[in-house]
Amino acid sequence: MCESWHRRHAVQIAAQLPENPEDALIVLDLAKSLVEGFLKDQPRPLERDADIVAFPASANSR
Repeated sequence: MCESWHRRHAVQIAAQLPENPEDALIVLDLAKSLVEGFLKDQPRPLERDADIVAFPASANSR
């Protein structure tokens, strides 16, 4: 599912790519390798409020 923020990030990345299409594709392949090898194994940030667990305040809290 592609959302508007995905497209915005893609445009930001594409604006920084080399002008030569071959070089740009090499950079994108390397970036994909970084994501698959490093970022993919990182804990995901919370995506929605339902993922947030509220804990009751203690009797001593103000």
